[in-house]
Amino acid sequence: MKYILGSPAYRFLAASFLWSFGANLIYFFLNFHLEGLGYGRQAIGLAQALLLLVGVVSALPLAYLIPRLGYRKSFLLALALAVGSGLLLGLGLLVFPSLAGYGLAGALVQGAGAPLMARLIPAERRVSLFSLQAALTTASGFFSTLLAGALSEWVGARWVILFALPFFLLTLPFLVGLPEGQGTPPRLSGRFGIWLRLFLPQAVIGFGAGLVIPFLNLYLREKFGLSYGTTGLVFALSALATGVAMLLQPLLVRRLGKLGAIVFVQALSLPFMAILAWVPWLPLVTVALLIRGALMNAAGPVYAALVMDYLGEDERPGFFLMESALWSLLFALGGVLSGMVQEAWGLVAFNYLFALTLGLYAVGIALWPWTFGRLRAAYRESSS
Repeated sequence: MKYILGSPAYRFLAASFLWSFGANLIYFFLNFHLEGLGYGRQAIGLAQALLLLVGVVSALPLAYLIPRLGYRKSFLLALALAVGSGLLLGLGLLVFPSLAGYGLAGALVQGAGAPLMARLIPAERRVSLFSLQAALTTASGFFSTLLAGALSEWVGARWVILFALPFFLLTLPFLVGLPEGQGTPPRLSGRFGIWLRLFLPQAVIGFGAGLVIPFLNLYLREKFGLSYGTTGLVFALSALATGVAMLLQPLLVRRLGKLGAIVFVQALSLPFMAILAWVPWLPLVTVALLIRGALMNAAGPVYAALVMDYLGEDERPGFFLMESALWSLLFALGGVLSGMVQEAWGLVAFNYLFALTLGLYAVGIALWPWTFGRLRAAYRESSS
């Protein structure tokens, strides 16, 4: 244990776990919190959009700020923003400005996280440790959503978000001991063509996800009449299943390669999305939710490790910020569109939203081989 806590990489993993615990608690209960404050479904869609659009607007400035400020200091700034914004949001004060502040905190973590991890671990261990980090942060959702469900029964859905703040603060001791990694501003000349090619599958999948994923908790609660506690349990199990799937990714990578592992797990998730959409039996829908989330999200750490093979260190913060910004923009647009459709058609709207999501997922997955097919040669040409 002393060795683990003394290792910068494992200290970062511990900080990521605690940060994600608080972030998952907010993510899962934000919709219910906004409902408790009296906001309608369209307003909730706009709130989700704002949370993500802040990352879009701030992506390019942060791509230059984070390398100069330092990766660890960027995390500390994100921590201060998350605590302040979370407090106001939890109290129902300045809700939309608070969401903007919290979105900025998330963008800082997004831009600094992967580059810092890449500095702390050697290249040959990236898949295993990126997978471990993703598994831990995802598994934190198991405990945080269970806690959210229990807290909602105890204090009411209106106050659950405030309980995320202690977990944000607990990340501080682990961040203080990390080395202060700094980089150089990103090289953008000659890189946009390559970046856009890397972005395209994620962008298509992100728009499809935005149509249904932000509303899954509301969808299940309305369709099956679930309580807050039961809904929390279902999503907690989904997070646990995703964490287990992420731990298995290094085994798939050894057999299929990084690209093959991404395509395999995401394609395998599509039938379970269909079950989630149109099967009226809750036990089967619950199993489908667990497997779909596990398979679709398990590709994330492998994608991050694969992208590292094509990008120089100076490009990494900028790339991950811009990738997150583009994904968030399309995810947010999907959420706004979905909220409008739901406002007009009610629960039946999900029949069409799920169908569109499935189609977009299939297109995005089919684009992965094209994206990486000749990318290494293109990257070498641009570098020369």
